[in-house]
Amino acid sequence: MASRRSARTLLSGLNSLRNVAANHVRASTTLRPTNLRRFSLAAAARQQQAMAESSAPLTENSIVEATTAKEGITLKFGDLTTTEMPYVWLRDNCRCPDCYSPEALGRKFLLTDLQVDVQATKMESNAEMVRVEWDDGHVSEYPSEWLHARAFTPTARAKRRNTYAYKREPWGADHRLKEFDYETMKKDDKVLLEWLVTMETQGSAMLKNVPDKETAGPEMIEHIAFVKQSHYGPRSPVINRPNTNNVAFTNAKLGMHNDLPQYEQMPGIIFIHCVEQHVGTGGESVITDGLFGAEYLRRNHPQAFEILTSTDSYFWDKGHANYSWEMDEFYKIARFPIITLDSQKEVVRIAVNNAIRDSYIDLPAEKVKHFYSAMKLFNDILYDNSLVFKMDSGDMMTLDNVRCLHGREGYEAFSGRHIESSYLDWDEARCRRRRIQEKLGLLKTI
Repeated sequence: MASRRSARTLLSGLNSLRNVAANHVRASTTLRPTNLRRFSLAAAARQQQAMAESSAPLTENSIVEATTAKEGITLKFGDLTTTEMPYVWLRDNCRCPDCYSPEALGRKFLLTDLQVDVQATKMESNAEMVRVEWDDGHVSEYPSEWLHARAFTPTARAKRRNTYAYKREPWGADHRLKEFDYETMKKDDKVLLEWLVTMETQGSAMLKNVPDKETAGPEMIEHIAFVKQSHYGPRSPVINRPNTNNVAFTNAKLGMHNDLPQYEQMPGIIFIHCVEQHVGTGGESVITDGLFGAEYLRRNHPQAFEILTSTDSYFWDKGHANYSWEMDEFYKIARFPIITLDSQKEVVRIAVNNAIRDSYIDLPAEKVKHFYSAMKLFNDILYDNSLVFKMDSGDMMTLDNVRCLHGREGYEAFSGRHIESSYLDWDEARCRRRRIQEKLGLLKTI
């Protein structure tokens, strides 16, 4: 009886192995004829044994099934998601020391050496990794966690987009700026992280209890990363200057605008420090969300939206230094639409600045009036959804400069009103956000 049971068990095991082998052969039949994989019972047994003997417990990243197809490997993970990993992508991202530098975290494998039609001649897997032999003789191994993070699934792709940049939240006239204490933000990374996330999502915040010194803005920026320089230097005293080199440095009413669109790379975040506020009527700040205005324009006035996203404007700035830290002479010209879209048709930049928008327009004469009509309509929408308030001395407003616009009411010429402005690039702000998240265990980079 015992011997018959043992025989039945052995036969059952062999049948299972045959089924595994048959499945692998079926999976490989779509490969090119010159690269057909031949799976033996022994090879199938080894793969089955490797899967069974894997000491690590199954997780959402674990590989529970791996099969080959014509253009790639299909993987099923422990969280039951399934993805195809194209051969060309796998070969391009080989993790071996010849192809990738773990110290520099950079690819050494050259695109010149990549064959777009590369094929696998052999594939082995267990819960923790996939091993591929290529038709050029190279061998690559990929950890399951690494593959899971880069899966071509909606969830994995969305997660990476979120690591790159948070989704922005448009706001209108009922918006209130979130407040942060200046010194606390410098001392507590959790508070700094909250400010960074607020700036990414809402594009606006107010720092309170700022030190009474002209360099408070640049000092905060240097705590975060680096100051974005311009021909005005690391900071700009926004006061009523004699022999001024910018209409902002007067006491006149200033229309809502984005700073420095005369630069191809506009500053990402502007820090507006109220060192001394004007006493009496005038000097109020006016701000609005250009993203909100652009989306309103897209929904309700698509023709105007099309004009402002497809027509380039020139922005220019020519002048001389008022202070020793400014460029002696400057002459900047940049050119792009007032509303810039990315490849997904998302609004990525607003460039409105009536003071330095050039009088040169690269359009046929018959299109000029339509352009002005679209600009005027957008301007009206921005003002209809704006906030007006007066900053106190010791306040520092921070705005996403490629999204939000700011302006001011005029004030008396003899006033001691003193504003300081300085800039931080978005590359550096998002960089700091990710590093703090890693430090606090909120972001894992695989």
